[in-house]
Amino acid sequence: MTAVIADAERRKPDHWLFLGDYITDCPYPHRTVEFLREFQRSHSCIFIRGNREDYMIAQRNSPQPWEYGSKTGALRYCFEDLTDGDLDWLAGMPTASRVELPGCEPFMMCHGSPEKSNYLFHTETPEAEEMISRLGEYGVRLMLCGHSHIPFIFRRGERLIVNPGALGMPVNEQTCAQYAFLEYDGEWHPEIIFVEYDIERTAAEFAESGLLEKSAVWGRGLVGTIRTGVNYTVFAVRIVERLAAERGLPVTDESLWNEAAAELDIP
Repeated sequence: MTAVIADAERRKPDHWLFLGDYITDCPYPHRTVEFLREFQRSHSCIFIRGNREDYMIAQRNSPQPWEYGSKTGALRYCFEDLTDGDLDWLAGMPTASRVELPGCEPFMMCHGSPEKSNYLFHTETPEAEEMISRLGEYGVRLMLCGHSHIPFIFRRGERLIVNPGALGMPVNEQTCAQYAFLEYDGEWHPEIIFVEYDIERTAAEFAESGLLEKSAVWGRGLVGTIRTGVNYTVFAVRIVERLAAERGLPVTDESLWNEAAAELDIP
């Protein structure tokens, strides 16, 4: 995050737009929230929350039996590291927002879609075509979204959807952190920017924070992702679900996760 902030500061933006998923799957979530809250005090920021924040808010309201291990260990680690103040701040964010800033035409911010934070689509898919066709419903020509961790700029005529990718966990076989910079002069001019950062320092924090030990194969897959840009955890989940169905075992069974790790060559 600090590498992206430093890069963006050099461009002297008027406003900072945050699209959710600030926590889970990375070390020190409380520190992350503290950083964002402090950053908000000195910068013009707009925040929405993503599905990952929703997981934590829902856990506080209706606790689920998250246990350390490959299936839910990263979620439990994250929830235990956050304070009630952190969760209150996250819960105060909208899940989508129609934004009007001085000197700009209105635009939409959401995580997945304006109606559903975990709505998943990529560029030039039927879902993307449907979403861009609906921008008129919100009275905008631009929508900013996230969730997929895959950056794209998708145009249809005057309408535009921009996904900045992922600042902390890219999955498009790209290891740089990613963000988008937009300029407006009567038209929107978006750019996807890639920023190198200290990957091995971040990988070391997985062990130092306790996250790696508490999340087992899942945590190892996350470290593999930041080093390669390969979405190991999604592939592992698919293998585990298949094996669990074949063998009549619960998806929490660590032997299934270890088998998936071996198949995917997760260190």
